[in-house]
Amino acid sequence: MTPAVETAATAPPVSRSDWQQVFALLDTALELDPAAQQVWLASLGAEQAHLSPMLMQLLQARAEVAATDFMQSPPTFAFAESPSPLSVMADSSVGPYRLLREIGQGGMASVWLAERADGLLDRQVALKLPHVSWGGASFADRMARERNILASLTHPNIARLYDAGLADDGRPFIALEHVEGVAIDAHARAQNLAVRERVELVVQVARAVAHAHAQLVVHRDLKPSNILVDAAGQAHLLDFGIAKLIDPLLADDGEGPQATQSGVRALTPDYASPEQIRGDAIGTASDVYSLGVVAFELLAGVRPYRLDKGLGAVALARAIDAVDVPLASHTAVDATVRRQLAGDLDAILARALAKESAARYATMDALADDLERHLRGEPVQARPDSRWYRAERWVRRHPLETAVAAAIVIAVPAGAAAQAAVLTAIGVGAGVAVWQMRVARRQAQVARREAARAEQVKDFALSILQGANTDSGAGAATTATDVLKAAHARIETELAGRPETAVELMTSVGDGLLGLAQLDAAADVMRKAVDLGQRALGATHPHTVAAMVVCGAVLVERDELKEAIALLVPAVAEATRQRATHALVDGLRWLGQARMKEGDVEAGLTCVQAAVDAVTAAGAGARPLDAVTAWASLASALSVAQRPGVADAARQSIAHAKTLYGDRVTESTLMVRMLLAMGMATEGEDAAALVELDAVLADMTAFFGPDYPKIANIANFRGHIRLDTGDAAGAVEDFLLQLAAVERLAGDGGSNRGLTHAAIAKALAAARRGDEALQHYDTSIRLLRETTGPDNPYAMRSESARALVLARLGRLDEAGQGFDALAARPWTAGDIERAIHVGRVSVLRRLQGRHEEAIALAGESVEGLRGHPAKVVRAAASSLLGSALLAAGRPADAIAPLEEAARLYAEKQLAMSPDRAEALAALANARVAMS
Repeated sequence: MTPAVETAATAPPVSRSDWQQVFALLDTALELDPAAQQVWLASLGAEQAHLSPMLMQLLQARAEVAATDFMQSPPTFAFAESPSPLSVMADSSVGPYRLLREIGQGGMASVWLAERADGLLDRQVALKLPHVSWGGASFADRMARERNILASLTHPNIARLYDAGLADDGRPFIALEHVEGVAIDAHARAQNLAVRERVELVVQVARAVAHAHAQLVVHRDLKPSNILVDAAGQAHLLDFGIAKLIDPLLADDGEGPQATQSGVRALTPDYASPEQIRGDAIGTASDVYSLGVVAFELLAGVRPYRLDKGLGAVALARAIDAVDVPLASHTAVDATVRRQLAGDLDAILARALAKESAARYATMDALADDLERHLRGEPVQARPDSRWYRAERWVRRHPLETAVAAAIVIAVPAGAAAQAAVLTAIGVGAGVAVWQMRVARRQAQVARREAARAEQVKDFALSILQGANTDSGAGAATTATDVLKAAHARIETELAGRPETAVELMTSVGDGLLGLAQLDAAADVMRKAVDLGQRALGATHPHTVAAMVVCGAVLVERDELKEAIALLVPAVAEATRQRATHALVDGLRWLGQARMKEGDVEAGLTCVQAAVDAVTAAGAGARPLDAVTAWASLASALSVAQRPGVADAARQSIAHAKTLYGDRVTESTLMVRMLLAMGMATEGEDAAALVELDAVLADMTAFFGPDYPKIANIANFRGHIRLDTGDAAGAVEDFLLQLAAVERLAGDGGSNRGLTHAAIAKALAAARRGDEALQHYDTSIRLLRETTGPDNPYAMRSESARALVLARLGRLDEAGQGFDALAARPWTAGDIERAIHVGRVSVLRRLQGRHEEAIALAGESVEGLRGHPAKVVRAAASSLLGSALLAAGRPADAIAPLEEAARLYAEKQLAMSPDRAEALAALANARVAMS
């Protein structure tokens, strides 16, 4: 009879001295099937039996992690003794990180400069480690909350979260972006910043905090040491360790009785709001107050008040209530600074520091807006409105006009001497004036023509909008597509004699239809626009070039690649000659997409990089939207090509979008956020990437509705991340969501649907639902062949994957026929895909008992994929080689590649996938065979 094993619920605590042995035994236990683990636990010797309860607890936690989201609730463990502070030093290891030097020390945690010890990423991080003496799970929960909050914040002025986990001693750690900078007050002093420059820094911080507020996060510890400024003058907001989710349905601030009993007050009293000191409910207004204190100190050089150290909560609250915040201009030491603070800045700071939260700025954006109004010389909301105040602000914004007006007023009564001086000046400049008059006349003629054309465009646009009004007879369900189609029909009839205006308006209509994914209608209007432009205006006219670019874009989306390229190549050449940055950037990015759809990845990357170079060369002359789209196209192309740099390119695009849209949600920002998530996943930040994708999908559905075409892109990316991290079932759901969105697109040439069916099939195969996978592979192959022929590289990839599914289903003859058919054709899918294909063939050979062939093919696959950036791809190749060696009766040789596969899967996957389970089972069998 098997002896009973003590359950985790009754397990005694394990001392720290036992941890090393526990983890060594755990490595063995995790390689066994769940049913075998109980027997193994019961078989432990007497010297290890006391560890059985802890091992069972860990195994149960592991099973829960596989079934739930481990990022939301990290496991906690009890210690027999009260842990004392552990000493950490340079070169110590914490998880996958090596500590370099301590860079910060706080009451609850220390911060170390660290780097990855496993060489996976060449990046230094700020590693936050709690002191072991915090005394329980409450701080581990606090650290977990900080991790989850930071994962939802993506802003250039907020330090990014890279990683989170548990160290070997059970302490949670958080790896943050390492910011090379100094505290904002120290930076201002060291650089001797002027008042205006200090206000600009406060605006940066306010916008960052506003972004956090938009994500339902309050910082609650704004102070100079939590705001670092780098060498470029960029502010970075740190330490959301005591931030609180505003939404009461999500909130769990962890500061109830347990936190109170531990004596921890998660605030800095000198910068805390009155309600925070009193322990009242905290909202965004609390951060407004704290930033007001920081801004006061930064501008005036002193804090608005100082509190005695060591005061209790009640005494602190009374002290805050008793303090009257002075005007910043009255406290500044420097006389020049006092004059600059008087007026607007005094009023802004006073409003931010109001004792009652309702009297402060309603939002952090409102505070930032008022500061920016002050910088522009406009009236600020914090001061009462008056005619004199508005006039005084106008004079400050227009000093030249004011000076001219003043000179005229003074000169009129000054008499003959002043008039003579004026006439002399006119006489000296008479010759120049005649020449300038001729130039101005020519410019006026051009301007009149442009004004007339602009008036035509405006009148036509207004008439279109009026036509869509229900009062004019339009139906209540009139859509944007209806309006644009109606506009196209009217352009052809009403503007037949004005080709310049007609081409410009038709291009705008076609671009709008493209944005609405109405590809058939867009192709119709854009072909007519290009034809009219080339006949009536000429192929080099700017409006014709613009029409060629938009028409090329529509044709790329319709998979009519040859016609698209025939339009885009000359359009790009002409835009380059004319230095027309907008047309050049759009033409290059669409040409790059066409080249990549053709399978020429290098040519595609060259085009989109050239688009970025064009924007960079144009500098301030480039449209912000061109910078957004150029960098986004580069991020997309790098993602498709599986090249590094996706996240960096996406962040560049987001930074430009910030200047254009602020924090407003737009289609372009949503798509770039999606690319950022893909880059994060490529860099190993899968959990944060999934958080970002969930938010993007929710924002997109809320703003544009469930039928919005671009939902297909989000679902596709999220599905691939889920697939890579072991969630095959979730990936199937995402790809089916993508298919539903793709099938609603009008004019799709078939490639998008073909690729989506291939993704569904891949996820089903990964979930070992082979019969269903075959159906989708068949549909994928048919659609992709119809699009560009039998040698389409994506179709060949689907044929290879389909043959592998047949082999795994035991239909070896059919699998062999599929692989043989591919062998008889030229492989056009690239070296990487060929290496993956060879690995698939090795599976068939192994199942056929042709072991030496299987080993050779699997080894070739491993070599071909050795530099592949995706860990799961390398893991699969190593697993196939190990399985081939094991089947050939060579377990000793099989262990190394199977261990490599197990390691790679463990580093990437958040859940136990069938592929990973098979690798672990093969490894266990190999070790048993060697024992």
